[in-house]
Amino acid sequence: MDIETKAARDTASQGYTGQAESFPMLLDTGTEHPKTNIPFIAVIDGRQFSGRSLSLVSASVSGLAGPELEAKERIAVLRFDFDGYTISLQVNVRISRTHAETGEVRLDFLEPTGEHLPTLRYLLNSYIAGDITSVDGIISLRERAAVSGGKKPGTQAGIGNMVGRSLKTAATVAASLALAGIAANLVYERVFSKEVKQLAVLSAGGQPLRAIASGQISYLDLGATRGEVLYTLQSVSGTTLSVNMPCDCRILPTRAGEGSTVMAGDPIVEVVDETATPVVQAVVSAEQAKQLVSGDIAELRFSDGKVVFGSLSRDAEALTAIGNEGEMRALIEPTTELESEATGSPVSVRIISQRIFALRQKLGEWFREGAAT
Repeated sequence: MDIETKAARDTASQGYTGQAESFPMLLDTGTEHPKTNIPFIAVIDGRQFSGRSLSLVSASVSGLAGPELEAKERIAVLRFDFDGYTISLQVNVRISRTHAETGEVRLDFLEPTGEHLPTLRYLLNSYIAGDITSVDGIISLRERAAVSGGKKPGTQAGIGNMVGRSLKTAATVAASLALAGIAANLVYERVFSKEVKQLAVLSAGGQPLRAIASGQISYLDLGATRGEVLYTLQSVSGTTLSVNMPCDCRILPTRAGEGSTVMAGDPIVEVVDETATPVVQAVVSAEQAKQLVSGDIAELRFSDGKVVFGSLSRDAEALTAIGNEGEMRALIEPTTELESEATGSPVSVRIISQRIFALRQKLGEWFREGAAT
């Protein structure tokens, strides 16, 4: 059911003069989104405001609003108090003080088509249709009385009332489940899992050969075989240092090349043997490193939308300290085999609590078993 301007105006202007207390008042402003006087409460920065009118795109509230809120963008919680339960919607709004003396404030919705829209539309439509009534600021669902005419209500009227009540109950349950799902997702993202700030990269899983001293690379042979000179380094002390290729392995270049100046410990190339498997190199915080060590799971999301899971590598260099901010370079082994062509791809990493991950996997199995039966 959608709110239509014409239908709303007709409802406000036709035959309800004798029962004005039983139907909502439409505050038609001449726009396609007329406001209603449905009872609600708005909470902004911990302050509670009394709702005066509400539409799909804005709201008017009154309360103690200081000048510091003028033209500010905030998250407003719109609360609808029913008999025995409450529905709350979070909406991003821009605040305008319309009457400083009375404390009246206008809230313009920044994202009118956001996640709150289906529930808000259902509430407003139900209120306009008379399915929701208000008593002392508490709103409740109302059963429509059968209209007495020349005929007595029969079986069709009874079935219609039953279907109507079932639809209203189903809509309320659906709205509650949607809100519960949103809340659960927020808890999952902020409490039970942590996003790694920096993008990670998929490495071939080889062994990096690092500079043995600080200086400039004067020679680099990416086609060197076992025993041949791989690179020559002109050190800052004036000596020339040569490093031979340690194995018959595949050589992958890094940022260093001939003429590059490197510091001792900087990677020159990466050598990959036949037993190497791809790993994800990620820069994690000290807290996230502790989570990986304790066995928490890494969710790896690639640019093509593919999602796999992994855990901290058992390599001796699985965690390496970098910088002075407590950050560490972590090597994460995917549990799913990846193609070598994906080497170098950027990866978004999220660390998930091991218990929550196990619970999520169990729920997934239940849903799949239920769908199969």
